[in-house]
Formats: sequence, structure tokens, C-alpha cells
Amino acid sequence: MERAKEEAKKFSSPVFAMRIRSAEKLLGAAGDSTRIKILLLLSEREMCVCELESALGLTQPTASHHLGILEQAGLVERTKKERWAFYRVHNSPTLSLLKDLTSR
Repeated sequence: MERAKEEAKKFSSPVFAMRIRSAEKLLGAAGDSTRIKILLLLSEREMCVCELESALGLTQPTASHHLGILEQAGLVERTKKERWAFYRVHNSPTLSLLKDLTSR
């Protein structure tokens, strides 16, 4: 028991606490079925919001909500082209994990 307590002390450091919060944010963003579908679609190519709405049967506010969460977590990036917003996914270990988990 004492050994486990000693090993767990490193998780209390401010630096490690920040890393844990970052991981929590990332996993929370990727832990929703709609957001997983969005990430998988965007792993194929960059898409505008209207394409994602149509492909997944989402309303504009719902699509924007999910994309905002993914963007805040650093999983997708938005670019504006005239009046259209386009999203692309960052290739990351999270995306690789999602692809692996959904290909089984």
C-alpha cells in the first residue's frame, strides 16, 4: 500500500496535473459517437460544415457544437474560404487509436 502511495505522488505535481487535464479534455472530446464519426469522416478529407451536416443528418447548431469541442481539444482545425468554414483533422495518436478501434 505504501509503495502505491509513493508511486502516485508524481500525479500530484502541478505539471502532471496539467497533463492529466489535457488528456481528460482530449479523451472527452473524442469520447462521443457523433464526434468519432466526424473525426473518421475528416480523416478521409477536408470537409465543409454543410457536408458533415448532410452526411451525419445533423442540424447546423449541433454540427457546430461538436466541431467546436473537437477544435478546442486540438483534434480538428478550421479554415475559412470566403463564407464557408472547412475542417480538417490533425493526424494524431488519438485519430490512429480511433481508426484502430473502429476497424475491428
